[in-house]
Amino acid sequence: MKFFVKNILSLAFRLLALVLIFQLCRLFFFAFNIEFFDETTLLDYLQITTGGIRFDLSAIFYINLLFILLSIIPSNLLFKNWYQNIQKYVYVIINTIGIAICLSDSIYYSFTRTRFSTNTYKEFSNEKNPNNLIFEFFVDFWYVLILVIAIYKFLYYIFNKTQVKSSTKINLKSFSYGFVIFLLSATFTTYGCRGTFISKNIPINISNAGKYTKRPSETPIVINTIFSILRTISAGDLNLKTTFSEEKINQIYPILKKGSPNLAFKKKNVVFIIMESMATEYYGFYNDDIDGYTPFLDSLIKESYTSELTFATGKKSIDAIPSILASIPTGKLHFALSKYCANNIDGIGTLLKKEGYNTSFFHGAANGSMGFQSISKLFGMDDYYGMNEYANDVDFDGTWGIWDSKFLPYYAQKLNKMKQPFCSGVFTLSSHHPYKLPDEYKGKFKKGKHAMHKCVQYTDLALKKFFFFFLNEKWFDNTLFVITADHTNNTFMPLYRNNMGIFRVPIVFFDPSNPKLKSFNKEIVQQIDIMPSVLSYLNYPNDYMAFGNNIFDAEQEKFAISYHNNFQIIMDSMLVMMDVDNNKVVGAYNYIQDPLLKMNRLQDSTLQIEGHKEKLMSFIQQYNNRMILNQLIVE
Repeated sequence: MKFFVKNILSLAFRLLALVLIFQLCRLFFFAFNIEFFDETTLLDYLQITTGGIRFDLSAIFYINLLFILLSIIPSNLLFKNWYQNIQKYVYVIINTIGIAICLSDSIYYSFTRTRFSTNTYKEFSNEKNPNNLIFEFFVDFWYVLILVIAIYKFLYYIFNKTQVKSSTKINLKSFSYGFVIFLLSATFTTYGCRGTFISKNIPINISNAGKYTKRPSETPIVINTIFSILRTISAGDLNLKTTFSEEKINQIYPILKKGSPNLAFKKKNVVFIIMESMATEYYGFYNDDIDGYTPFLDSLIKESYTSELTFATGKKSIDAIPSILASIPTGKLHFALSKYCANNIDGIGTLLKKEGYNTSFFHGAANGSMGFQSISKLFGMDDYYGMNEYANDVDFDGTWGIWDSKFLPYYAQKLNKMKQPFCSGVFTLSSHHPYKLPDEYKGKFKKGKHAMHKCVQYTDLALKKFFFFFLNEKWFDNTLFVITADHTNNTFMPLYRNNMGIFRVPIVFFDPSNPKLKSFNKEIVQQIDIMPSVLSYLNYPNDYMAFGNNIFDAEQEKFAISYHNNFQIIMDSMLVMMDVDNNKVVGAYNYIQDPLLKMNRLQDSTLQIEGHKEKLMSFIQQYNNRMILNQLIVE
C-alpha cells in the first residue's frame, strides 16, 4: 500500500512539473507575440493562465497516456530497473517533443496568427526538403533549440529525483490496493483528457477558451499547441445545417451565378499572379504614411482597379488557390486538405477550357509542394510547371524553390509561346522565411524594419522584369492580369495587427487595353470574388457556382468572410465575430470609426448586426451543405 501511494504521488509530481512547463510555454508565447495582444493587461493574463490550466491538463493527460499506464499498472514490473528506464524515456522524450512543438508554434504564430493544427502537418507534408526547413528554423531561432535541450535535461532530472525504490514485492493484498489506485487513476485521467470532471458535460474544445478572455483575439493564449492539434484531428467533417429554408438561403446567400449569353464573350487571356506573403502593409500605394517597399507594383496599381478594403480568405497558402481559382473559401476547414476536395468542382480553368482556353499553373517549388500541382489541376489548370520542368537546380534557393528573379522570366517565356486564349497562374515564393536573397542582389535594397522587407523589394523587382519581358508582345494588350497575395506575413503597423488587418492583401485587376478599368475605391473585396469578377468581365455566357460576388456589379452586396478563432464578417461599416458553435456574437467593431478595433460594441443598445449574423449563418449553411452533398457545379 505504502509503495503505491508513493508511486502515485511521484506520478502526480511529474505531471505537475509539466503543468509548470506548459505555463512557461504560454508565457513565452505571450512575450514573443506581445505586439498582437497589446490590450491584454496583467490581470487579463492571470485570468487567461488560470483558465489555461484546463487546456494544459487535457493536453498533458492525452500525450502522457502511455506513460501514465506504465506508471499505474499494479505489477512487480514497477520494481525493475529496465522497466523504470522505459518509463523515464517515454516521459522525457514524448514531453520534450510536445514542448518543442509548443515553443516552435510561438514563433510560427507571428507568421500565420493561428495555432498549429493537424492541417499544419498536412500543409507541408508534400515538401521535398522538410529537413532543410527544420534546420533553417533552428538556425534562425537558435534559442528555441537551447530551451528544448534545457527542458529535456529538466525532465530527466525530475524523473530521477522522484523515482520510488522498494524491495517489497506485490502480494495479493497489496495488489488489491494497487488495483483500486489503478482504477481511480484511470478514471481521473479520463476526466483530465476531457477537460471536465462533470460527466454530463461534453469534452472541452477550442471554443471553450472564450470563457477566460475579454477579447476573442486572446483565445490563442488560453489554449496550447498540443490541445489545438488534438482537437483538430477530427475537424475534417462538416455538419448539415437547417437554419434557413432552401428558398430563403438562396435569397440571402445565392451561389448560382448567371452567365451573360446575350453579350459578346471577350476571349481575353487571363493571368493570375499570386505573390507569397506580399501583404497590403508593404505597399506605398495603400499606405499614405510610408514609402513602401513595392515601387513597381505601386506604379502598376495606379493604372488598375483595386480597393482599399481587399482581403485574403485564409492565413495559409493552401487557402489561397481554392479561393482565387474556384471561389471556394476557407473556414475551420481547409478545403485543400479535406476529403471534400474530391467533390465535383468547376474552377475557372474548367469553365474557360469549355470556351477553348489553354490552361496552366506555375510554381517554382518542387513538384507536389503544398499540393499545388493536384489542387490547380482540380480547378482545370491542365499543364503544371514546377522545379522538374524548370530543370536547373543552380537557381534553387536552398529551401523553397527557384528564385523569383529566375522563375518569373521562365514563366514569361512560356507565356510568349502559349496558344491564345490562355488562362494561366503563377505563385511566387521568394518573399518568405528564411528571407534569403540571391548573392547578386545583396546590399541592393533598403533595410526596412524586418528581413522580409528586403524580400518584398526583391520580388517587386522580379515582377518588374517579368512585365517588361513581354511588354511589346501582341498578347499583352489582350490580357487581364489579376494580382494578389496568398496571405499576410509579419506585421509592424497597428492597423494590420487586428482581426481585420491580418487578412489585408492587395487584389488588383489590370487590363492594359482598358483605361476605364482604372479605379481606386473603398468597396469590400475578398479573394473568392476574383473568379466571378473575371468571368463577368469576360462576359462568360454560362451559369456557374461561386461563393464570391462580382465586384463590378454595383448592385451586389459587398462583404468578406473569414475564420480566425471565430468566424467573422466584414460588411457595411462593421466587423462582426461569431462563435458559431454556440450561436453567439462575441465581437462587433465599427472599423471606420475604430480602425484599430479597440472598442467592442456588443453592449451598444443601438447596434444593428442582425443582417451580419444572418449573412454569416447563411454562408455556413450553403458551404456545409453543398460540400457534404457535393452540389458545387451546375448540372
